[in-house]
Amino acid sequence: MKKIRDFSQIIGLLENGQLNPALSGEVSETLNKLYDMSEGSQGATFKGSTTLKLSFTVKDGMATIAADFSSITPKRPRKNSVFWVVEDGALSTEHPRQHDMFTPRAVSSEEPNRQSQ
Repeated sequence: MKKIRDFSQIIGLLENGQLNPALSGEVSETLNKLYDMSEGSQGATFKGSTTLKLSFTVKDGMATIAADFSSITPKRPRKNSVFWVVEDGALSTEHPRQHDMFTPRAVSSEEPNRQSQ
């Protein structure tokens, strides 16, 4: 009778040997996401986790082990956009109290009044 007491052996046998590589891939993906988030964010800390859950059922001396895992990583920070609320609740990218310096204005065709000397 072969006895299994080592947890690493149990993990290696679960799901016909497919759990270990799947879990390894999940850990790698989690670390890659955290690494990508940390790029260009000098001094910032990004945390994540991978959780393995094993559920055990024993009936008539036979054990069944169901495995599940999940990972959590922080949401990627997103940039804010600034708009101005104008009449009727519409949004504008231009400040309503500032005049646009670059808006063309009509030029008067009248010559300025010159006084004679």
